[in-house]
Amino acid sequence: MVAVVFPHLDSVLVERVEREGDALRVIARSRGELMPCPTCGIATGKVHGYYRRRLADSPAGGAPVVLELVLRRLVCSNLNCARQTFNEQVPGLAERYARRTPLLATLVGAAAVALAGRAGSALLAAAGVLLSRTAVLGALMALPSP
Repeated sequence: MVAVVFPHLDSVLVERVEREGDALRVIARSRGELMPCPTCGIATGKVHGYYRRRLADSPAGGAPVVLELVLRRLVCSNLNCARQTFNEQVPGLAERYARRTPLLATLVGAAAVALAGRAGSALLAAAGVLLSRTAVLGALMALPSP
């Protein structure tokens, strides 16, 4: 059922989906595969610790969705590497420093290009994405110039 409603989450293991008021909270974790160090490129699976990351996701059934990822902080196995630990990234699902999944960012960007400010915010609210007009304008300004 989860694979039908959230097909873009196939790169993580979905543990559970909870209802929180009007929103849905999807709790997922990484698959535990070896990850390459961003500095030296040597793959490692040695875990230093875990951390939680919360991302806004595209709405499901008109309800806002919050994706809560439990990711690993890994230790580089190369003793000569300048970076000793690094955070696990989920390609295609969580960009660095992002607050939204790429799927939601595309939706917000399309609404921002078409309508901008208040109108874009109103359209997104009807779809289940609650953003202020300034957030919509910020998403518009972050898009590359055509």
